[in-house]
Amino acid sequence: MRERSGDGGMKPSRREFLKLGGLAVGSLSLATGPEGVFEIPIKEKLEPPHFDREVNGICPYCQTRCTTKVQLKGDRVVNVYGNQDNFWTGGSVCPKGQAMVELTYSPHRLLHPLIRDGQSWKRISYSQALDAVAAKITRIKQEHPEDYSHRLALFAPLWDCHEAELAAQMTLHMAGFPDICSPGDACIGNLSTALNMCLGEPTAPTTINELENAELVVLVGANVAVTYPIYVQWLRRAREKGARILYFDFRATPTTNQVDEQVILRPGTDGALFLGMIRVLIQENLYDRKFVKDHVNGFDELARSCREYTPEKVGEITWVPPETIVGMARMLAKSKGTIIWIGGAISRYTNAMQTVRAIVGLQAITGQLAGPGKGIIPFQGGKPPISKEFEEKLRAPDLPERLHVRKVVYNMNQGDVDLLLLSSSFRRYPDSNRVKKAIQKVRFVVYRGFFMDEEADLSHLIIPSTMGFESAGSMYGLQRQIVWREQAVESCGETVPDWRFYTDLGKRLLGESYPKIAQVDDIYELHRSYTPTWKGLTIERLKKNPTGISWPCPSEDHPGTLGTLYRDNRFHTPHGKVELLSKVLGPIRWTEPKGSPLENPNEEQKQRNNFPLIFTQGKVAHHWQHMTNWSDYMAQFSEGNVVQLNPATAREYGIQNGDWVHIETQVGKIKARVRLTEGILPGVVWTPSHLGSKSPFAGNRGENTNEITPNYWDKVAAQFNGFGCRLRKA
Repeated sequence: MRERSGDGGMKPSRREFLKLGGLAVGSLSLATGPEGVFEIPIKEKLEPPHFDREVNGICPYCQTRCTTKVQLKGDRVVNVYGNQDNFWTGGSVCPKGQAMVELTYSPHRLLHPLIRDGQSWKRISYSQALDAVAAKITRIKQEHPEDYSHRLALFAPLWDCHEAELAAQMTLHMAGFPDICSPGDACIGNLSTALNMCLGEPTAPTTINELENAELVVLVGANVAVTYPIYVQWLRRAREKGARILYFDFRATPTTNQVDEQVILRPGTDGALFLGMIRVLIQENLYDRKFVKDHVNGFDELARSCREYTPEKVGEITWVPPETIVGMARMLAKSKGTIIWIGGAISRYTNAMQTVRAIVGLQAITGQLAGPGKGIIPFQGGKPPISKEFEEKLRAPDLPERLHVRKVVYNMNQGDVDLLLLSSSFRRYPDSNRVKKAIQKVRFVVYRGFFMDEEADLSHLIIPSTMGFESAGSMYGLQRQIVWREQAVESCGETVPDWRFYTDLGKRLLGESYPKIAQVDDIYELHRSYTPTWKGLTIERLKKNPTGISWPCPSEDHPGTLGTLYRDNRFHTPHGKVELLSKVLGPIRWTEPKGSPLENPNEEQKQRNNFPLIFTQGKVAHHWQHMTNWSDYMAQFSEGNVVQLNPATAREYGIQNGDWVHIETQVGKIKARVRLTEGILPGVVWTPSHLGSKSPFAGNRGENTNEITPNYWDKVAAQFNGFGCRLRKA
């Protein structure tokens, strides 16, 4: 029986929650193709295409970095499949990677530079486009000789190779422009920042193969089967070796089928749950006193912070029964090897940094941060820090600190930005229409992309980019691995890779003072020469290794570093200890996500009446950001804007399955079709986040969820979940 909680919400039993209907598909089959993913029978088995040769490739999307075999016939890619020699993937790829062939040869793809000519576009050459950008930058410096640095900004993409990021940084920093707005500003920056504060590195503390050595694996908002479907095989291996897997999430997902137990909790309350478990461990003297004494700074402050988080209080906050909280804490205390996998969803709340600090704190006091079968796996965290020496050598001597994207958008609104290099979607930011209006006030916008999408509409100049098959370069993955992608084919039309665009621009702006770069290898070797942890990562070694090599790798005879990054419990903080103190963030505490229906207890009823439902959004297995919206192949498995609701929520609104509704927040509304499921908590809505209005395919076309996402931020990154919304019949 489902009972109404004291706060007015509906709490389902586990049995009711697991009536998933179509939600729970076979997760490992996501790695094989559309038949397994979407349970659609494929009657006709196609013969493999004829091909002349194969080259090594890499899927360009998530940080799994699935290495592939690219099959070519003549000068054209005809097929791509997983490289079976890859240790991390076993040769699997998900449907997104296979869609790359279609996207590369899409009739909708931009192939030549275009400059705006009134209400139309005029084709120009790549050289003319470069000259136009260089002239604009030169003019900015001439017109504002004392304060030009913040008059140019780059909205950086998820770079197609590491050398592209390095080239962009070199060019802009040497020219005196610091404002590179990273994608992390909009999502995972808070997670990586918190890890860096606590452990001394912003990257993954351990690698996924350690799951096989763990006794207990805890997935915290980590919907592995959808976001990183290839890694489900590692969950299965862990279970086969005897590991117990717990999964914290507010929604039943395909990952639910891969775990021993799912703990159902209210969105955005994970931090309170961990503080409650820490309190139990300390109160019952179940923590590792020796590890705390030798390796933890700030334990006393943590103990004081968690005193108020009694099981009863945490139960009210999270909707998790107090006895479950106590039982999980004792389970964590007994485990000889625990790995906590932090999902990307945790980063989508304004309390994310404190939640990550609490997770680090729990792993620290139980002695589970470093060693076989121990540690933390962040959902996105394989990015290597750029060498400080590299940054210091290749920059203008008086380069100011970069502005945060919020300040950049403010400056654009004030008309103080003259040139925007728009290399990624403005739709990644909350209240995206606000950002769109700010971009419209920039004097000259240069778009680097693939299709005539919403960003292209805002631009004055388009310089189209290459796709993954058309350029070489290194890429980093979640397992700290560096992999090398070979160029499979010549680029279509006049498209150019990012590394080429920025080095060509740098040569025009800086002349002989710019580094001598003729090919992508030169950028890689330049960075390697400044980076001690990469000394052993030669291109020759990478080309021979389909798995990649995990850094640190300080010499050419070093095999790379798998497992824990922190050997012998030596952490990379100034004191060499886990750092739980922070002057910036203060004590480790939990707060309601901004805009939550329960944010202010004194106005709870008023807020719930206005926007009483908890809004959440997330990824689907067959799409990556907005790029795959241009795939007809992916559109066949999409249905536009949908919203998942519990039947109890639907009854309160008089809504039926299949109805069209408006999801409304304080900043706007979008239209979506209702999908009822017992696999989501009552009082919570969930909708996919990848859709775009310009897609030529109906299944992929829809309204952007960030149009209705309020502009809430923590100290580093934006919030996308946990705020209030309401539903109205359309």
